Amino acid sequence: MASPDIAGGNAGGLLAFMDFMIDKGYGSAGAISPWKSAAKQVFSTVEGDDFENVDVRSLDIDEYMDRFQNRTIGKYSAESLRAYRQRFRKAVEAYRAYLADPNWRPSLKRTARPKKGDADSSKRSKATRLPSPDQAATSPAPSALTASLIAYPFPLKSGQMAQLHLPAQGLDREDADRLTHFLRALVFDQPAQIGPGTAEEDE
Repeated sequence: MASPDIAGGNAGGLLAFMDFMIDKGYGSAGAISPWKSAAKQVFSTVEGDDFENVDVRSLDIDEYMDRFQNRTIGKYSAESLRAYRQRFRKAVEAYRAYLADPNWRPSLKRTARPKKGDADSSKRSKATRLPSPDQAATSPAPSALTASLIAYPFPLKSGQMAQLHLPAQGLDREDADRLTHFLRALVFDQPAQIGPGTAEEDE
């Protein structure tokens, strides 16, 4: 049976509900914990440490997140702010659904794993699939593609060595700008930023 605190309709109840969902197996820790972490950070930033009595039922999510963003100008990247907004919304909407119907259960998307027989069949199908004559004539050989690229080592802060495979003749400005935007989209700010979630909870 759910803790009485969960039925309070406030921020404290929302956080307790996140733990309740994990304990009852309604969602995995990997899916729900990022919602809880984001909600706690948003509430504490906007309200201060005494945020647990904030009424979640009448909360305007977009207006509340705008207040959070205004209080954290320059602290988070645009990608982190979008993740905070998405996860906070999911936490609030899940909690409101539960308050309206205690029998409510979350619908978290999961990727079905293929059966072993299906996987083997898929591998055989791919192995025996031949390119059409047109594809064979127009598709460059893998060795030709590899030969036109140069591997540039890039040391990461963690000590690992990444490699960028780039054209031997160099990049034009448009491709360099696109690559920069792509790399920035992969950034997860630490330690104050929210951590990466799982594929199932970010869909």
